[in-house]
Amino acid sequence: MSVWPWLVLRPALPCQIRVSLALRPKEHFDTSRSTLPSPTSITRLALIAYAPLTVVALAWAWLAGDRFAWSLDPSWLSAPYGLRLVLSLALGLALALLVVAMTPRLVERANWARALHAELKEIVSPLSSSEVTLLAVASGLAEELFFRGAMQPVLGLLLTSLIFGALHVGPKGVFLAWASWAFVMGVAFGSIFELTGVLWGPVLAHVWINQRNMAFIRRH
Repeated sequence: MSVWPWLVLRPALPCQIRVSLALRPKEHFDTSRSTLPSPTSITRLALIAYAPLTVVALAWAWLAGDRFAWSLDPSWLSAPYGLRLVLSLALGLALALLVVAMTPRLVERANWARALHAELKEIVSPLSSSEVTLLAVASGLAEELFFRGAMQPVLGLLLTSLIFGALHVGPKGVFLAWASWAFVMGVAFGSIFELTGVLWGPVLAHVWINQRNMAFIRRH
């Protein structure tokens, strides 16, 4: 999630989890009925979804602009690559630390955050620590390559962020907060990319937020 409440709850649970959530009827969240997909199947679906997404992102960036998806030239900041890389990573780390620190406070104090936490816990709790980390890395890397690295230079920062947010819409009203925050997070990730021309800071932030917030959801 990001600066706003949802930023905190994760702008980015992996796509296959969002799709599974959106398509599953409410009664399927009854854990006594064992209707949720197994952790192994979720992990397999994640790899099946994110590997092609990564390939599409790399191809799109190359064919649309004859460039690598992890770099942007020109960027808002005119400086040597080494300096821009350090700045990108520093901003990504600062953003991730802020969002992760906000998450428990929001869940503790905001009714909407607790409701969203409960909805996501049904999906995330069966996953092991290694599966959470694998999904965080796969989703953070693939989504940043696709949305920021490939789509943003073509459609622009705001439109790309709107699309990113729209893909976080869920079957209940509480997920509107998630979609709104995903938009804000998309703007934050995209701004770091536009400023520095280096994607690795947004990737670091996206992966870190996903991993730590999924781990928090599992534990609490």
